[in-house]
Amino acid sequence: MRMTKTLLAVTVFFILLGAGSLPARASGNVLAERSKGKPDAPIVVKEYSSLTCSHCGDFFIKTLPELEKKYVETGKVRFVFLDFPLNGIDLKASAVAHCMPKDQYFPFVSTLYKNIEQWALAENPEQTLIQYAKLGGLDEEKARACIRNTKLLDSFVAQRSEASQKYDIKATPTFIINDGKEKLEGARSVKDFSDAFDKLLTEKK
Repeated sequence: MRMTKTLLAVTVFFILLGAGSLPARASGNVLAERSKGKPDAPIVVKEYSSLTCSHCGDFFIKTLPELEKKYVETGKVRFVFLDFPLNGIDLKASAVAHCMPKDQYFPFVSTLYKNIEQWALAENPEQTLIQYAKLGGLDEEKARACIRNTKLLDSFVAQRSEASQKYDIKATPTFIINDGKEKLEGARSVKDFSDAFDKLLTEKK
């Protein structure tokens, strides 16, 4: 993949500063929560993921639907999805995703994960992102404005920094369960999640 100037600049930015030395907060965080499940669910899972991460895509497409049936739809678990950008392409994709109409956020993320190679490795990934966004109901002008929104981009970087410092997150996906009671990293099976969830649910009885 040919690295764009923006991608190169952001990648160097991450390398030079390191996750631990990024600003802990952005001025006026503008990120709205994206979640699945009841607000009062006894278990809250924070998933830190990257939109160019294949393991994150496998979880979202293959594992999450099974967990939704058993735990989310029954009111036991709420998943909160948090962006952990690894490069400039991630930043752009996260920005566009958060600008999508609310009911199109998860369908858009699903489209990105199902087509990672087609857009992330494209010669012009930004243009491909915009084409996907238009299909989901976001016009091109607004999509481009989101990609250039420095306040929005800074919020993702700050979110990554805060998560790195608070939960020692080094890779995606990472799942923080009930604010650190349990922590799962990388490609994990439905059973791994079930074991962690059932343990916590038993402790709450």
